[in-house]
Amino acid sequence: MKLPLILLGATALIAASPAADLDRDGQVTRAEFMAASEARFAQADADFDGQLTREEMRTLRDAMKTERARKGFARMDANGDGVVTEQEMLAAREARADRKGDRREAMRARMIERFDADGDGVLSEAERETAKAQREQRRADRAERPGDERRGDRKGKRPRLDTNGDRLISAAEYRAGGEALFARLDANGDGVLTEGEGRQRKRKRRFGR
Repeated sequence: MKLPLILLGATALIAASPAADLDRDGQVTRAEFMAASEARFAQADADFDGQLTREEMRTLRDAMKTERARKGFARMDANGDGVVTEQEMLAAREARADRKGDRREAMRARMIERFDADGDGVLSEAERETAKAQREQRRADRAERPGDERRGDRKGKRPRLDTNGDRLISAAEYRAGGEALFARLDANGDGVLTEGEGRQRKRKRRFGR
């Protein structure tokens, strides 16, 4: 994996995490995202020269992997004794499944509220097609925004950090990459990130299922 992409991944993890939600309102605004992103840059810039070398970027990646592993362990270790039992592991798995189910049900409820024209509590085939058409139109509108990636590309176009090709990431390049990354993650274009927003699905979601 190319190091600029590693850095982008690390930036996304820290800046879109609950730690970036400074006012604890359940959402990460653009300002909060950029503040967390720039804090991570400052932390990674070990020699304080205003740019990140390959080694500094690698260190940042390793720190993010360690942080993610620590938080994952802490979530499973319910009693905080430093040991994850089989029971705790199973409980954590069930909790993840419950959260996933809750998100799915919440999305389904929002879809019914928006597109259930006849008020019967379910989406007909015609209503699903209307929802699908509106979703595709929103994607097309976002694709036309200056600097935004083409949404038709399944993987999407990742913002490039090292714009001048000198194999170093300056503070300005990092900041520009953070702005582009926020736009990429902000799937609905409302200027805030909510839980799960921007995640790519391996399968296409079908309305009402």
